Amino acid sequence: MDISEVELLKNIKKYEKVVFVSIFSIILYIIAGIFNDAFLDIMPVANFLAWHNIFELASILVSFSVFTITYFAYEETKRLRFIVYGCTFLIMGSLDAFHTFTYKGIPDFFIANDTANRATTLWILSRLIGSLGFMTAISISSNVVSNIKKEILAGVTAIFAITLFLIVTYYPNFFPPMFIEGEGLTSIKIFLEYFIILILLISFVILSAQYRETGSKNIYLAMVALVLLIFSEFAFTHYGSVYDAFNYIGHLYKIIAFSIFYKAIYMENIRRPYRELKKTKDELKNYSDNLNIIVQDRTKKLEELNGVLLNDIKYAKEIQRGLLPYQMPKNMLVSFDAEYLAAGKLSGDFYNVLKLDEDNIAIYIGDVSGHGVSAAMLTVFAYQNIAQLKEKEEYYGKIIEPGYVLKTIYRSFNDTNINDEKYIVMLYGIYNIKDKTFKYASAGINVPPYIIKKTGELYEINVKGFPICKLGDLISPYYDNRMVQLEVGDKMIFYSDGLVEARNEIGEIYGHSKLKDVLRNNHSLNSVDLNTAIKNDFYNHIGHEGELMDDVTFLTMLVAD
Repeated sequence: MDISEVELLKNIKKYEKVVFVSIFSIILYIIAGIFNDAFLDIMPVANFLAWHNIFELASILVSFSVFTITYFAYEETKRLRFIVYGCTFLIMGSLDAFHTFTYKGIPDFFIANDTANRATTLWILSRLIGSLGFMTAISISSNVVSNIKKEILAGVTAIFAITLFLIVTYYPNFFPPMFIEGEGLTSIKIFLEYFIILILLISFVILSAQYRETGSKNIYLAMVALVLLIFSEFAFTHYGSVYDAFNYIGHLYKIIAFSIFYKAIYMENIRRPYRELKKTKDELKNYSDNLNIIVQDRTKKLEELNGVLLNDIKYAKEIQRGLLPYQMPKNMLVSFDAEYLAAGKLSGDFYNVLKLDEDNIAIYIGDVSGHGVSAAMLTVFAYQNIAQLKEKEEYYGKIIEPGYVLKTIYRSFNDTNINDEKYIVMLYGIYNIKDKTFKYASAGINVPPYIIKKTGELYEINVKGFPICKLGDLISPYYDNRMVQLEVGDKMIFYSDGLVEARNEIGEIYGHSKLKDVLRNNHSLNSVDLNTAIKNDFYNHIGHEGELMDDVTFLTMLVAD
Protein backbone atom coordinates (compact mmCIF):
# COMPACT_ATOMS: atom_id res chain seq x y z
CA MET A 1 0.00 0.00 0.00
CA ASP A 2 1.56 3.28 -1.12
CA ILE A 3 1.50 6.61 0.73
CA SER A 4 -1.43 8.03 -1.27
CA GLU A 5 -3.61 5.02 -0.38
CA VAL A 6 -2.70 5.36 3.31
CA GLU A 7 -3.63 9.07 3.27
CA LEU A 8 -6.91 8.24 1.54
CA LEU A 9 -7.78 5.69 4.22
CA LYS A 10 -6.92 8.18 6.95
CA ASN A 11 -9.18 10.83 5.40
CA ILE A 12 -12.02 8.33 5.00
CA LYS A 13 -11.70 7.35 8.66
CA LYS A 14 -11.54 11.01 9.69
CA TYR A 15 -14.73 11.77 7.78
CA GLU A 16 -16.38 8.36 8.13
CA LYS A 17 -19.69 9.74 9.45
CA VAL A 18 -19.91 12.25 6.62
CA VAL A 19 -19.21 9.47 4.10
CA PHE A 20 -21.72 7.13 5.74
CA VAL A 21 -24.49 9.78 5.83
CA SER A 22 -23.81 10.69 2.20
CA ILE A 23 -24.01 7.08 1.01
CA PHE A 24 -27.11 6.37 3.10
CA SER A 25 -28.83 9.53 1.79
CA ILE A 26 -28.05 8.61 -1.83
CA ILE A 27 -29.46 5.10 -1.34
CA LEU A 28 -32.61 6.46 0.30
CA TYR A 29 -32.93 9.01 -2.50
CA ILE A 30 -32.71 6.25 -5.15
CA ILE A 31 -35.27 4.11 -3.30
CA ALA A 32 -37.66 7.08 -3.15
CA GLY A 33 -37.36 7.52 -6.91
CA ILE A 34 -37.96 3.84 -7.64
CA PHE A 35 -40.91 3.40 -5.32
CA ASN A 36 -42.46 6.88 -5.57
CA ASP A 37 -45.61 5.64 -7.32
CA ALA A 38 -46.04 2.85 -4.82
CA PHE A 39 -45.56 5.36 -2.00
CA LEU A 40 -48.44 7.46 -3.34
CA ASP A 41 -50.65 4.36 -3.38
CA ILE A 42 -49.88 3.21 0.16
CA MET A 43 -49.68 6.65 1.83
CA PRO A 44 -53.11 8.29 1.92
CA VAL A 45 -53.22 12.10 2.09
CA ALA A 46 -54.53 12.02 5.66
CA ASN A 47 -51.65 9.79 6.80
CA PHE A 48 -49.11 11.91 4.94
CA LEU A 49 -50.48 15.07 6.58
CA ALA A 50 -50.17 13.40 9.97
CA TRP A 51 -46.53 12.44 9.31
CA HIS A 52 -45.86 15.85 7.80
CA ASN A 53 -47.20 17.58 10.90
CA ILE A 54 -45.13 15.31 13.16
CA PHE A 55 -41.95 16.07 11.19
CA GLU A 56 -42.64 19.78 11.04
CA LEU A 57 -43.65 20.13 14.69
CA ALA A 58 -40.53 18.21 15.71
CA SER A 59 -38.27 20.45 13.60
CA ILE A 60 -40.06 23.54 14.93
CA LEU A 61 -39.50 22.32 18.49
CA VAL A 62 -35.80 21.71 17.76
CA SER A 63 -35.48 25.15 16.13
CA PHE A 64 -36.98 26.94 19.11
CA SER A 65 -34.87 24.81 21.47
CA VAL A 66 -31.69 25.84 19.65
CA PHE A 67 -32.80 29.47 19.83
CA THR A 68 -33.56 29.17 23.56
CA ILE A 69 -30.12 27.69 24.30
CA THR A 70 -28.24 30.38 22.40
CA TYR A 71 -30.51 33.15 23.71
CA PHE A 72 -29.81 32.44 27.38
CA ALA A 73 -26.16 31.41 26.83
CA TYR A 74 -25.57 34.74 25.06
CA GLU A 75 -26.01 36.56 28.37
CA GLU A 76 -22.82 34.91 29.63
CA THR A 77 -20.76 34.23 26.50
CA LYS A 78 -21.66 37.22 24.23
CA ARG A 79 -20.50 35.02 21.33
CA LEU A 80 -21.81 36.45 18.08
CA ARG A 81 -21.54 33.18 16.14
CA PHE A 82 -24.04 31.34 18.32
CA ILE A 83 -26.59 34.12 18.65
CA VAL A 84 -26.61 34.29 14.82
CA TYR A 85 -27.23 30.53 14.84
CA GLY A 86 -30.03 31.07 17.35
CA CYS A 87 -31.73 33.84 15.38
CA THR A 88 -31.44 31.74 12.21
CA PHE A 89 -33.23 28.86 13.90
CA LEU A 90 -35.82 31.26 15.35
CA ILE A 91 -36.80 32.57 11.93
CA MET A 92 -36.74 29.06 10.42
CA GLY A 93 -38.86 27.71 13.25
CA SER A 94 -41.35 30.55 12.89
CA LEU A 95 -41.63 30.21 9.10
CA ASP A 96 -41.83 26.41 9.38
CA ALA A 97 -44.70 26.83 11.85
CA PHE A 98 -46.52 29.10 9.40
CA HIS A 99 -45.70 26.59 6.62
CA THR A 100 -47.27 23.78 8.68
CA PHE A 101 -50.45 25.72 9.42
CA THR A 102 -50.87 26.71 5.76
CA TYR A 103 -50.19 23.27 4.24
CA LYS A 104 -52.73 22.16 1.69
CA GLY A 105 -55.34 20.00 3.39
CA ILE A 106 -54.90 21.65 6.81
CA PRO A 107 -57.87 23.69 8.17
CA ASP A 108 -57.93 27.35 7.18
CA PHE A 109 -55.26 29.59 8.72
CA PHE A 110 -56.00 33.30 8.22
CA ILE A 111 -57.16 32.40 4.68
CA ALA A 112 -58.22 29.16 3.02
CA ASN A 113 -55.49 26.54 2.50
CA ASP A 114 -56.78 25.55 -0.94
CA THR A 115 -53.41 25.65 -2.78
CA ALA A 116 -49.89 24.47 -2.00
CA ASN A 117 -48.20 27.69 -3.15
CA ARG A 118 -48.45 29.62 0.12
CA ALA A 119 -46.92 26.78 2.19
CA THR A 120 -44.26 26.18 -0.48
CA THR A 121 -43.30 29.87 -0.56
CA LEU A 122 -42.97 29.98 3.22
CA TRP A 123 -40.90 26.81 3.02
CA ILE A 124 -38.46 28.14 0.44
CA LEU A 125 -38.10 31.44 2.35
CA SER A 126 -37.28 29.45 5.51
CA ARG A 127 -34.68 27.36 3.69
CA LEU A 128 -33.14 30.35 1.89
CA ILE A 129 -32.83 32.50 5.01
CA GLY A 130 -31.63 29.47 7.00
CA SER A 131 -28.85 28.60 4.57
CA LEU A 132 -27.66 32.23 4.46
CA GLY A 133 -27.81 32.34 8.26
CA PHE A 134 -25.73 29.16 8.57
CA MET A 135 -23.08 30.49 6.19
CA THR A 136 -22.97 33.79 8.09
CA ALA A 137 -22.68 32.09 11.48
CA ILE A 138 -19.88 29.69 10.54
CA SER A 139 -17.95 32.52 8.89
CA ILE A 140 -17.80 34.36 12.21
CA SER A 141 -14.90 33.42 14.50
CA SER A 142 -16.04 31.72 17.71
CA ASN A 143 -14.06 34.32 19.67
CA VAL A 144 -15.98 37.33 18.29
CA VAL A 145 -18.22 38.88 20.93
CA SER A 146 -21.21 41.20 20.57
CA ASN A 147 -22.71 43.79 22.92
CA ILE A 148 -26.09 43.98 21.16
CA LYS A 149 -28.90 43.17 23.61
CA LYS A 150 -30.39 39.73 23.08
CA GLU A 151 -33.93 41.12 23.32
CA ILE A 152 -33.30 43.37 20.33
CA LEU A 153 -31.88 40.50 18.25
CA ALA A 154 -34.78 38.19 19.09
CA GLY A 155 -37.40 40.92 18.59
CA VAL A 156 -36.15 41.98 15.17
CA THR A 157 -35.97 38.33 14.06
CA ALA A 158 -39.53 37.57 15.21
CA ILE A 159 -40.94 40.72 13.56
CA PHE A 160 -39.18 39.84 10.29
CA ALA A 161 -40.68 36.31 10.30
CA ILE A 162 -44.20 37.61 10.98
CA THR A 163 -43.83 40.25 8.26
CA LEU A 164 -42.85 37.64 5.69
CA PHE A 165 -45.86 35.51 6.65
CA LEU A 166 -48.28 38.43 6.28
CA ILE A 167 -46.81 39.37 2.89
CA VAL A 168 -47.07 35.79 1.60
CA THR A 169 -50.63 35.52 2.96
CA TYR A 170 -52.19 38.81 1.88
CA TYR A 171 -49.95 39.77 -1.03
CA PRO A 172 -49.49 36.42 -2.82
CA ASN A 173 -48.16 38.05 -5.98
CA PHE A 174 -45.30 39.78 -4.10
CA PHE A 175 -43.16 36.65 -4.57
CA PRO A 176 -43.09 34.56 -7.75
CA PRO A 177 -45.21 31.36 -7.56
CA MET A 178 -43.32 28.35 -6.24
CA PHE A 179 -45.92 25.66 -6.94
CA ILE A 180 -48.68 25.53 -9.55
CA GLU A 181 -51.54 23.10 -9.06
CA GLY A 182 -51.57 20.44 -11.74
CA GLU A 183 -48.05 21.34 -12.90
CA GLY A 184 -45.86 21.04 -9.80
CA LEU A 185 -42.78 23.00 -8.86
CA THR A 186 -41.98 26.15 -10.79
CA SER A 187 -38.59 26.81 -12.32
CA ILE A 188 -37.90 29.65 -9.85
CA LYS A 189 -38.55 27.30 -6.92
CA ILE A 190 -36.20 24.68 -8.33
CA PHE A 191 -33.57 27.35 -9.04
CA LEU A 192 -33.82 28.62 -5.48
CA GLU A 193 -33.42 25.07 -4.15
CA TYR A 194 -30.20 24.65 -6.14
CA PHE A 195 -29.05 28.07 -4.97
CA ILE A 196 -29.67 26.98 -1.39
CA ILE A 197 -27.71 23.79 -2.06
CA LEU A 198 -24.81 25.92 -3.35
CA ILE A 199 -24.83 28.03 -0.18
CA LEU A 200 -24.89 24.88 1.97
CA LEU A 201 -21.96 23.44 0.00
CA ILE A 202 -19.97 26.63 0.57
CA SER A 203 -20.82 26.41 4.27
CA PHE A 204 -19.66 22.78 4.29
CA VAL A 205 -16.31 23.75 2.74
CA ILE A 206 -15.81 26.48 5.37
CA LEU A 207 -16.61 24.05 8.17
CA SER A 208 -14.27 21.43 6.69
CA ALA A 209 -11.39 23.92 6.84
CA GLN A 210 -12.24 24.75 10.45
CA TYR A 211 -12.45 21.05 11.31
CA ARG A 212 -9.02 20.32 9.82
CA GLU A 213 -7.59 23.14 11.92
CA THR A 214 -9.32 22.42 15.25
CA GLY A 215 -10.56 18.82 15.13
CA SER A 216 -13.68 20.02 16.99
CA LYS A 217 -16.35 17.37 17.46
CA ASN A 218 -19.08 20.02 17.35
CA ILE A 219 -17.89 21.32 13.98
CA TYR A 220 -17.86 17.75 12.68
CA LEU A 221 -21.47 17.28 13.79
CA ALA A 222 -22.43 20.50 11.99
CA MET A 223 -20.78 19.11 8.82
CA VAL A 224 -22.91 15.95 9.05
CA ALA A 225 -26.03 18.09 9.53
CA LEU A 226 -25.18 20.16 6.45
CA VAL A 227 -24.83 16.99 4.34
CA LEU A 228 -28.36 15.98 5.37
CA LEU A 229 -29.71 19.45 4.61
CA ILE A 230 -28.13 19.33 1.14
CA PHE A 231 -29.87 16.03 0.37
CA SER A 232 -33.06 17.44 1.85
CA GLU A 233 -32.95 20.32 -0.64
CA PHE A 234 -32.25 17.89 -3.51
CA ALA A 235 -35.37 15.97 -2.52
CA PHE A 236 -37.45 19.17 -2.62
CA THR A 237 -36.35 19.83 -6.21
CA HIS A 238 -37.91 16.62 -7.49
CA TYR A 239 -41.34 16.15 -5.95
CA GLY A 240 -44.27 16.48 -8.29
CA SER A 241 -46.87 16.25 -5.58
CA VAL A 242 -46.69 17.69 -2.09
CA TYR A 243 -47.66 14.22 -0.85
CA ASP A 244 -45.02 12.09 -2.63
CA ALA A 245 -41.93 10.18 -1.38
CA PHE A 246 -39.39 12.89 -2.21
CA ASN A 247 -41.32 15.37 -0.09
CA TYR A 248 -41.49 12.80 2.70
CA ILE A 249 -37.75 11.98 2.79
CA GLY A 250 -36.94 15.69 2.40
CA HIS A 251 -38.73 16.32 5.70
CA LEU A 252 -37.03 13.27 7.22
CA TYR A 253 -33.55 14.55 6.26
CA LYS A 254 -34.44 17.95 7.68
CA ILE A 255 -35.55 16.81 11.14
CA ILE A 256 -32.44 14.61 11.50
CA ALA A 257 -30.19 17.49 10.42
CA PHE A 258 -31.86 19.89 12.85
CA SER A 259 -31.48 17.37 15.69
CA ILE A 260 -27.75 17.06 14.96
CA PHE A 261 -27.41 20.86 14.90
CA TYR A 262 -29.17 20.94 18.26
CA LYS A 263 -26.72 18.42 19.69
CA ALA A 264 -23.70 20.38 18.42
CA ILE A 265 -24.94 23.72 19.75
CA TYR A 266 -26.12 22.18 23.03
CA MET A 267 -22.70 20.59 23.58
CA GLU A 268 -20.89 23.85 22.76
CA ASN A 269 -23.05 26.15 24.88
CA ILE A 270 -24.31 23.98 27.74
CA ARG A 271 -22.47 20.71 28.23
CA ARG A 272 -18.91 21.83 27.54
CA PRO A 273 -18.92 24.86 29.91
CA TYR A 274 -20.45 22.78 32.70
CA ARG A 275 -18.00 19.94 32.13
CA GLU A 276 -15.07 22.35 32.18
CA LEU A 277 -16.47 24.05 35.29
CA LYS A 278 -16.99 20.72 37.04
CA LYS A 279 -13.49 19.58 36.09
CA THR A 280 -11.98 22.80 37.43
CA LYS A 281 -14.04 22.64 40.63
CA ASP A 282 -13.06 18.99 41.18
CA GLU A 283 -9.38 19.81 40.66
CA LEU A 284 -9.61 22.78 43.01
CA LYS A 285 -11.47 20.78 45.64
CA ASN A 286 -8.94 17.97 45.34
CA TYR A 287 -6.08 20.44 45.83
CA SER A 288 -7.84 22.11 48.77
CA ASP A 289 -8.85 18.87 50.48
CA ASN A 290 -5.53 17.13 50.00
CA LEU A 291 -3.04 20.00 50.05
CA ASN A 292 -1.30 18.86 53.21
CA ILE A 293 -1.17 15.26 52.01
CA ILE A 294 0.11 16.32 48.58
CA VAL A 295 2.75 18.57 50.13
CA GLN A 296 3.93 15.86 52.53
CA ASP A 297 4.00 13.22 49.81
CA ARG A 298 5.90 15.41 47.35
CA THR A 299 8.27 16.63 50.05
CA LYS A 300 9.13 13.03 50.90
CA LYS A 301 9.91 12.30 47.26
CA LEU A 302 12.12 15.37 47.05
CA GLU A 303 14.02 14.35 50.16
CA GLU A 304 14.87 11.03 48.50
CA LEU A 305 16.54 12.89 45.63
CA ASN A 306 18.72 15.18 47.71
CA GLY A 307 21.59 12.68 47.80
CA VAL A 308 22.65 13.68 44.30
CA LEU A 309 23.42 17.18 45.55
CA LEU A 310 25.88 16.25 48.33
CA ASN A 311 28.88 17.65 46.48
CA ASP A 312 27.31 21.11 46.50
CA ILE A 313 26.16 21.17 50.12
CA LYS A 314 29.21 22.84 51.65
CA TYR A 315 29.30 25.72 49.16
CA ALA A 316 25.54 26.22 49.27
CA LYS A 317 25.62 26.16 53.07
CA GLU A 318 28.11 29.00 53.10
CA ILE A 319 25.90 31.03 50.80
CA GLN A 320 22.90 30.36 53.00
CA ARG A 321 24.72 31.35 56.19
CA GLY A 322 25.90 34.51 54.47
CA LEU A 323 22.28 35.62 53.98
CA LEU A 324 21.47 35.50 57.69
CA PRO A 325 21.61 38.83 59.54
CA TYR A 326 25.01 39.37 61.16
CA GLN A 327 23.82 42.37 63.16
CA MET A 328 20.40 43.15 64.61
CA PRO A 329 18.83 46.65 64.50
CA LYS A 330 19.71 48.54 67.69
CA ASN A 331 17.12 50.56 69.55
CA MET A 332 16.70 51.44 73.22
CA LEU A 333 12.98 50.47 73.11
CA VAL A 334 13.29 47.01 71.55
CA SER A 335 16.00 44.38 71.37
CA PHE A 336 16.50 41.21 69.34
CA ASP A 337 18.59 38.10 69.66
CA ALA A 338 18.69 35.07 67.36
CA GLU A 339 20.16 31.58 67.41
CA TYR A 340 20.84 29.53 64.31
CA LEU A 341 21.94 25.94 64.96
CA ALA A 342 23.11 24.50 61.68
CA ALA A 343 22.38 20.92 60.68
CA GLY A 344 24.86 18.82 58.76
CA LYS A 345 22.85 19.22 55.55
CA LEU A 346 21.26 22.14 53.78
CA SER A 347 17.86 23.24 54.95
CA GLY A 348 15.30 25.85 54.14
CA ASP A 349 15.17 28.02 57.27
CA PHE A 350 15.43 31.75 56.72
CA TYR A 351 14.84 34.81 58.84
CA ASN A 352 15.78 38.44 59.06
CA VAL A 353 15.20 41.62 61.05
CA LEU A 354 15.23 44.82 59.00
CA LYS A 355 14.94 48.44 60.01
CA LEU A 356 12.35 50.05 57.73
CA ASP A 357 12.44 53.55 59.25
CA GLU A 358 12.89 55.14 62.67
CA ASP A 359 9.60 53.70 63.94
CA ASN A 360 9.16 50.38 62.13
CA ILE A 361 11.15 47.16 62.09
CA ALA A 362 10.32 44.21 59.81
CA ILE A 363 10.68 40.65 61.12
CA TYR A 364 10.21 37.58 59.00
CA ILE A 365 10.88 33.89 59.40
CA GLY A 366 10.08 30.97 57.17
CA ASP A 367 10.82 27.53 55.86
CA VAL A 368 10.76 25.95 52.44
CA SER A 369 9.86 22.42 51.41
CA GLY A 370 12.54 19.79 51.39
CA HIS A 371 16.25 20.04 51.99
CA GLY A 372 19.39 20.34 49.94
CA VAL A 373 20.51 22.81 47.31
CA SER A 374 17.05 23.34 45.88
CA ALA A 375 15.70 24.32 49.31
CA ALA A 376 18.62 26.67 49.87
CA MET A 377 17.95 28.34 46.53
CA LEU A 378 14.33 28.93 47.56
CA THR A 379 15.54 30.78 50.64
CA VAL A 380 17.61 32.97 48.29
CA PHE A 381 14.41 33.57 46.29
CA ALA A 382 12.60 34.70 49.45
CA TYR A 383 15.45 36.98 50.55
CA GLN A 384 15.67 38.60 47.12
CA ASN A 385 11.96 39.27 46.85
CA ILE A 386 11.80 40.90 50.27
CA ALA A 387 14.94 42.91 49.51
CA GLN A 388 13.30 44.24 46.34
CA LEU A 389 10.20 45.24 48.28
CA LYS A 390 12.37 47.01 50.86
CA GLU A 391 14.03 49.00 48.08
CA LYS A 392 10.59 49.95 46.83
CA GLU A 393 9.63 51.10 50.34
CA GLU A 394 12.74 53.26 50.54
CA TYR A 395 12.10 54.73 47.09
CA TYR A 396 8.47 55.65 47.75
CA GLY A 397 8.91 56.41 51.44
CA LYS A 398 5.91 54.25 52.35
CA ILE A 399 5.70 51.09 54.46
CA ILE A 400 4.25 48.10 52.56
CA GLU A 401 1.63 46.11 54.47
CA PRO A 402 2.62 42.52 55.48
CA GLY A 403 -0.28 40.97 53.55
CA TYR A 404 0.76 42.73 50.36
CA VAL A 405 4.35 41.54 50.85
CA LEU A 406 3.20 37.90 50.97
CA LYS A 407 0.83 38.39 48.03
CA THR A 408 3.69 39.83 45.98
CA ILE A 409 5.93 36.88 46.84
CA TYR A 410 3.10 34.46 45.94
CA ARG A 411 2.67 36.07 42.51
CA SER A 412 6.41 36.18 41.92
CA PHE A 413 6.70 32.52 42.92
CA ASN A 414 4.04 31.54 40.39
CA ASP A 415 5.81 33.52 37.65
CA THR A 416 8.93 31.38 37.99
CA ASN A 417 9.79 27.98 36.56
CA ILE A 418 10.28 26.55 40.03
CA ASN A 419 9.07 22.96 40.33
CA ASP A 420 5.35 22.60 41.16
CA GLU A 421 6.12 20.48 44.23
CA LYS A 422 7.99 23.30 45.96
CA TYR A 423 6.36 25.65 48.46
CA ILE A 424 7.27 28.22 51.11
CA VAL A 425 5.67 28.83 54.51
CA MET A 426 6.53 32.04 56.28
CA LEU A 427 5.44 34.86 58.54
CA TYR A 428 6.14 38.52 57.83
CA GLY A 429 5.46 41.23 60.40
CA ILE A 430 6.23 44.84 61.25
CA TYR A 431 6.83 46.05 64.81
CA ASN A 432 5.98 49.70 65.46
CA ILE A 433 8.24 51.05 68.19
CA LYS A 434 6.00 53.98 69.12
CA ASP A 435 2.68 52.24 69.66
CA LYS A 436 4.18 48.81 70.45
CA THR A 437 2.04 46.97 67.94
CA PHE A 438 3.05 44.00 65.85
CA LYS A 439 1.20 43.78 62.54
CA TYR A 440 1.76 40.55 60.63
CA ALA A 441 0.49 38.17 57.95
CA SER A 442 1.04 34.43 57.62
CA ALA A 443 1.65 32.29 54.56
CA GLY A 444 0.89 29.05 56.38
CA ILE A 445 3.83 29.16 58.81
CA ASN A 446 3.77 25.71 60.42
CA VAL A 447 4.82 26.70 63.97
CA PRO A 448 3.07 29.57 65.79
CA PRO A 449 5.18 32.29 67.46
CA TYR A 450 4.55 32.88 71.18
CA ILE A 451 3.92 36.09 73.08
CA ILE A 452 5.53 35.88 76.52
CA LYS A 453 3.87 38.35 78.84
CA LYS A 454 5.95 39.89 81.59
CA THR A 455 3.69 37.96 84.02
CA GLY A 456 4.82 34.64 82.48
CA GLU A 457 1.62 33.97 80.54
CA LEU A 458 2.03 32.52 77.04
CA TYR A 459 -0.13 33.19 74.00
CA GLU A 460 0.03 31.68 70.53
CA ILE A 461 -0.71 34.09 67.72
CA ASN A 462 -3.03 33.09 64.87
CA VAL A 463 -0.94 31.94 61.90
CA LYS A 464 -3.63 30.53 59.62
CA GLY A 465 -2.75 31.30 56.02
CA PHE A 466 -2.19 29.87 52.54
CA PRO A 467 1.32 28.61 51.65
CA ILE A 468 3.28 30.19 48.84
CA CYS A 469 2.96 27.46 46.21
CA LYS A 470 2.41 26.87 42.49
CA LEU A 471 -1.39 27.12 42.47
CA GLY A 472 -1.60 30.59 40.99
CA ASP A 473 -3.75 29.39 38.08
CA LEU A 474 -6.37 28.04 40.47
CA ILE A 475 -6.22 30.08 43.66
CA SER A 476 -5.56 33.75 44.38
CA PRO A 477 -5.27 33.84 48.18
CA TYR A 478 -5.88 36.86 50.39
CA TYR A 479 -3.35 37.31 53.19
CA ASP A 480 -4.96 38.94 56.22
CA ASN A 481 -3.14 41.64 58.15
CA ARG A 482 -3.45 40.84 61.84
CA MET A 483 -2.25 42.91 64.80
CA VAL A 484 -1.28 42.22 68.40
CA GLN A 485 -0.68 44.84 71.08
CA LEU A 486 2.46 44.43 73.18
CA GLU A 487 3.51 46.04 76.42
CA VAL A 488 6.80 46.92 78.04
CA GLY A 489 8.45 43.73 79.27
CA ASP A 490 6.66 41.49 76.78
CA LYS A 491 8.64 39.22 74.51
CA MET A 492 7.91 37.37 71.28
CA ILE A 493 9.69 34.26 70.09
CA PHE A 494 9.75 33.19 66.46
CA TYR A 495 11.16 29.77 65.64
CA SER A 496 11.38 27.10 62.96
CA ASP A 497 9.96 23.59 63.12
CA GLY A 498 13.51 22.23 63.53
CA LEU A 499 13.34 23.35 67.18
CA VAL A 500 10.20 21.45 68.21
CA GLU A 501 10.69 18.45 65.90
CA ALA A 502 14.27 17.60 66.91
CA ARG A 503 14.60 14.10 68.41
CA ASN A 504 16.94 12.58 70.97
CA GLU A 505 18.64 9.24 70.58
CA ILE A 506 15.54 7.28 71.65
CA GLY A 507 13.30 9.13 69.19
CA GLU A 508 11.54 11.56 71.59
CA ILE A 509 10.85 14.96 70.07
CA TYR A 510 11.61 18.18 71.90
CA GLY A 511 8.05 19.36 71.27
CA HIS A 512 5.96 22.41 72.08
CA SER A 513 5.40 21.42 75.70
CA LYS A 514 9.10 21.54 76.57
CA LEU A 515 9.48 24.85 74.75
CA LYS A 516 6.56 26.33 76.67
CA ASP A 517 8.00 25.13 79.97
CA VAL A 518 11.35 26.77 79.35
CA LEU A 519 9.64 30.00 78.26
CA ARG A 520 7.47 30.17 81.39
CA ASN A 521 10.34 29.30 83.71
CA ASN A 522 12.59 31.98 82.20
CA HIS A 523 10.06 34.68 81.27
CA SER A 524 11.87 37.35 83.26
CA LEU A 525 15.16 36.99 81.36
CA ASN A 526 16.19 39.35 78.58
CA SER A 527 16.22 38.17 74.98
CA VAL A 528 19.88 37.07 74.98
CA ASP A 529 19.63 35.11 78.23
CA LEU A 530 16.29 33.59 77.22
CA ASN A 531 17.78 32.29 73.99
CA THR A 532 20.68 30.82 75.97
CA ALA A 533 18.20 29.05 78.28
CA ILE A 534 16.30 27.66 75.29
CA LYS A 535 19.51 26.41 73.67
CA ASN A 536 20.72 24.74 76.88
CA ASP A 537 17.38 23.02 77.45
CA PHE A 538 17.27 21.93 73.81
CA TYR A 539 20.73 20.35 73.97
CA ASN A 540 19.92 18.72 77.31
CA HIS A 541 17.07 16.95 75.51
CA ILE A 542 18.81 15.79 72.34
CA GLY A 543 22.26 15.44 73.86
CA HIS A 544 25.24 17.59 72.97
CA GLU A 545 26.53 14.88 70.69
CA GLY A 546 23.20 14.50 68.90
CA GLU A 547 23.19 15.23 65.19
CA LEU A 548 20.66 17.78 64.04
CA MET A 549 18.54 16.53 61.16
CA ASP A 550 17.26 20.03 60.41
CA ASP A 551 18.45 23.55 61.05
CA VAL A 552 17.12 25.08 64.24
CA THR A 553 16.28 28.78 64.24
CA PHE A 554 14.74 30.91 66.96
CA LEU A 555 14.51 34.67 67.26
CA THR A 556 13.47 36.58 70.38
CA MET A 557 12.19 40.16 70.57
CA LEU A 558 11.98 42.09 73.86
CA VAL A 559 9.90 45.25 74.31
CA ALA A 560 12.08 47.39 76.56
CA ASP A 561 11.38 50.50 78.64
